[in-house]
Amino acid sequence: MTLSIPVQRGPLAGVNYVFRGSGRIPEQANGTVDDFRGMLVIPVGDEVIVFGTVTDQGSISRILRTLEALGMRVDSVHRVRELPEYATI
Repeated sequence: MTLSIPVQRGPLAGVNYVFRGSGRIPEQANGTVDDFRGMLVIPVGDEVIVFGTVTDQGSISRILRTLEALGMRVDSVHRVRELPEYATI
């Protein structure tokens, strides 16, 4: 499963993050959970990688709780300079 949704870019777009962990995130989560709008979810073997731009730093804890509620065990969260354009698997 690959969800590819355009993400905002530019100085006012927020801070880019990557969340890494294990488990699965349902495909329909991207359209129904506000924290996933504009995010890119990529399963790689047993690992799940979620890229996205966070415009409100206070929403990181909400994103973590949402990922865990959807079945992902988050192992790490890191800021990144750039996000991938799109992924095709």
